[in-house]
Amino acid sequence: MGSSGAERLVAGRYRLVEPIGQGGMAEVYRATDETLGREVALKIFRAGNGSAEHLARQHGEVRLLARLSHPCLVTLFDSTSDADGRVVLVLEFVAGTDARRRLQDGPIDPAGVAAAGADLSRALAYIHSQGVIHRDVKPANILLPASSHAVTAKLTDLGIARLVDASKLTATGSVIGTASYMSPEQAVGRPLNSATDVYSLGLVLLELLTGHCEFPGTAVEAASARLARDPVIPARLGPAWSELLQRMTARDPAGRPTADEVSARLAQISADATSISPGARSEAPDGTRTVAMTEPLGPQTAAATKVLPAAAAPPLPPKPPIPAQTLLDQQAQPRTRKRSRTVAVVIGVGLAAATAIVIALVAIPGSTQRVPDPVGSYPAVSGQLGEHLQQLEHQVSTTTSP
Repeated sequence: MGSSGAERLVAGRYRLVEPIGQGGMAEVYRATDETLGREVALKIFRAGNGSAEHLARQHGEVRLLARLSHPCLVTLFDSTSDADGRVVLVLEFVAGTDARRRLQDGPIDPAGVAAAGADLSRALAYIHSQGVIHRDVKPANILLPASSHAVTAKLTDLGIARLVDASKLTATGSVIGTASYMSPEQAVGRPLNSATDVYSLGLVLLELLTGHCEFPGTAVEAASARLARDPVIPARLGPAWSELLQRMTARDPAGRPTADEVSARLAQISADATSISPGARSEAPDGTRTVAMTEPLGPQTAAATKVLPAAAAPPLPPKPPIPAQTLLDQQAQPRTRKRSRTVAVVIGVGLAAATAIVIALVAIPGSTQRVPDPVGSYPAVSGQLGEHLQQLEHQVSTTTSP
């Protein structure tokens, strides 16, 4: 498409402003609807090979989007064609970014992921109820509005979605989708149902939480890994996330929850996370401290979970010195509660020791071996403690007499 003003005006109405994305089948531009004076997104399909399959996909998307309406789906306003005869979709423009670009800044805080995931699973539950599966749930197809009080994320690009009961547009055994986010059944070209979208969303949520794509590499590498193992879910995410993600990414489609069930569980996780005040800290088993970030999810405000080094405990302040006169007064007191407790402890220890000696001595009745006499005597101690020690000494001496 050229650079002149006339060439940048599509269908005599939509003026292109700037490219905002591209995929394997189309390019997306931010544009202005000069008739209504509003911003829109134009998805302009690339010129294909003219096959019936290619045209069927383009017109199929138009019909599909035209009858779907949900707050968490990108709205289709119109469809037209450009001067070259290419199909053009006029879509709702969502100011913000997509999850793929957002991940370049690192993982997203769990509260934000739970809120976005709840919106996305609601959108999936809606299209599933209409007999549609998306088949290409991935970060690039998740839009994150810059500012929104109602919706945290929107699902876009139903270009390769299909009706569950419709005939296949592709040959049996062929694969359509993005390799890193395909379900195991999708990777091998088996028949699909709504559970495939739940699996893909599970991988996306895991990546948003960790900042790491679980199955990277080529299509063959990603598909092979998918069939050989389950995704690794870090224990640090906590039991709620671990249990949900394990169920969503079960290799058996029958073991996965529905999108409705996922939405309800994520809404609960989001509510639990946002009940913690912003900036609250929790200590991980490895001693690091995690700052909970609960800001809205968007390109400016969504913040990655920050890990800070564990801080050493501050030293206790020194005790003030006790005046000399106070010490003299305390020593002059005949009996204090503290001293009474000390005496009681000493007496208790003495009684226990003496009792142990007595038990040891009487435990060998009739023995011909003479038990040696105790060495020395208890030291002279005045007061009640001294009287008790004298009694113990006498008892021990009497017991050990031949």
